[in-house]
Amino acid sequence: MQVSVIVPAYDEEAVIGRCLEALARQSEPAAEVIVVDNNSADRTAEVAASFAGHGVRVVRETRQGAVHARNRGFDEARGDVLGRIDADTVVGPEWVARLAASFAADPATGLAPDAVTGPSWFYDVPLRRVGLAAHRFFCHRLNRMLSGHAMLWGSNMALSRQCWHRVRAHTCTAPGIWEDLDLAVHLSRLGMRVRYVDRLRVPVSARRIGASVRELHAYLRAWPRTYRMHGQRRAAWGAAVFLLIGPVLLRPCSLLVRAHSPYDGRLSPARLHLAALACYRRGGRAPAPVLR
Repeated sequence: MQVSVIVPAYDEEAVIGRCLEALARQSEPAAEVIVVDNNSADRTAEVAASFAGHGVRVVRETRQGAVHARNRGFDEARGDVLGRIDADTVVGPEWVARLAASFAADPATGLAPDAVTGPSWFYDVPLRRVGLAAHRFFCHRLNRMLSGHAMLWGSNMALSRQCWHRVRAHTCTAPGIWEDLDLAVHLSRLGMRVRYVDRLRVPVSARRIGASVRELHAYLRAWPRTYRMHGQRRAAWGAAVFLLIGPVLLRPCSLLVRAHSPYDGRLSPARLHLAALACYRRGGRAPAPVLR
C-alpha cells in the first residue's frame, strides 16, 4: 500500500524543514511527499525543494486557503493512501507504517476504513500528557458528542484514494471554516467509515494557542460557523458556548506557550515580554517558532 503525504504550507519557512526531516526518517518511507506552497512570501518553497532527494516535490496553489492547498495536494497524489499533516507536524519514525496499517480491514466486520485520524500532543510546551488528553477530548470526543459523527484532525489524518474521489465534489471551499471538520461532515453524510487510531499520535506546535486573543477568537469562531453552514444547529450551539469561554480558558495556556522554551524545557517570564513585543510588531500576529 503506497502512502502519499500532503503538506499544505503558507509562510512556513520556520517549521517546514523539521517537518520534512521527520518524514525523511521513516522506517517505511512514503511513496511521495507533496508540499503545496500556497502563495508563501518567504523561503517555504525553497526549503521544501531542498528535500527533493527524499521524495519531496513542491506544487503551487494560487487560490488562497488551506482547503484549496489540501485539495490540490490530494488531487496531485498518486498513492493508495493520502496522508495529510500540517507544516508544524513532526511525525515519529513509525508514522507512515502505522498509517498504512490503520487501513487494514476490521476482523469483526471485514470492512476497511475510508479515512483514519489520530490525536496530537504539543512539542513546544510542558505537560505533554495533559495536552494529549485535552486534544483527545476537545478535538475528537467533544466534536463526536456535538455532531454525532467522527471528527478528522487536519494535522494527522488520511483518506483512501477511492474515498477522496468520492467525497471531492461534496467538500466546501467557503472561507472562514474548519476544512477538516467540513470534510468529516461530508464523509459522515456519504456513509463513509472514519477510524480513530489512538496510537497514531503526532507532535504538533502549540503556536496557535500562543496567538493573540483576537486571532485565537477568530480561529475558534470558524468552529460553530462550520456546523451552521451544514445545518447542524445543536452542534453549532455547543461550539458557540465554548467560543464564549474558550479564550478565557485558553489564556493561561497561551501565556504558558509564550513563556516556555521548547529547546531546553524551561519557563522564562522574560519570554512573555519578547513574545508580546514580537506579536505587537507583527500587527497582532503571533510569531511562528524558530525550530533549530
